[in-house]
Amino acid sequence: MQEKTDKQDKKARLQTIRKIVSMNSLESQEELLAALKEEGFVSTQTTLSRDLKQLRISKVRVRSGLSVYALPREGQFEPVPTLEEINQTKWRLNFSGNLMVVHTPPGHASMVAYDVDNLKHPYFLGTVAGDDTVIVVLAEGVEREAAGMIVRDMFPKLG
Repeated sequence: MQEKTDKQDKKARLQTIRKIVSMNSLESQEELLAALKEEGFVSTQTTLSRDLKQLRISKVRVRSGLSVYALPREGQFEPVPTLEEINQTKWRLNFSGNLMVVHTPPGHASMVAYDVDNLKHPYFLGTVAGDDTVIVVLAEGVEREAAGMIVRDMFPKLG
């Protein structure tokens, strides 16, 4: 019976780690351990290291230059944006001719371009990414709304 409880505790701890990392910009395991303790989970650094490895959580450098823990996203890591980044930059989608222009928060454009290119959808011929803007070249005759729906499904933040 004790084994089942341990597994349930681990599952709850892992879910809590995901939640903490997704909602905070934490630079060290000590900060993460303190946040876990506030949520009612006392853990060791060794256990936390194993949990981070299992969850594929790693440190990434954000625009401010800090290295923070981030959740994985299909082979890449998506940094947790700061409140300032969220307020300064909004996700937008615009069109000009057969070009779709996707505006992202700083540092996110390459991830968007990568995901669109890897979709290998016949609507999209290719992408060019900057820091916060992606140009998606649409195939001839593709309806803007249809192409926009595909990208919005991939990135719900586009609305």
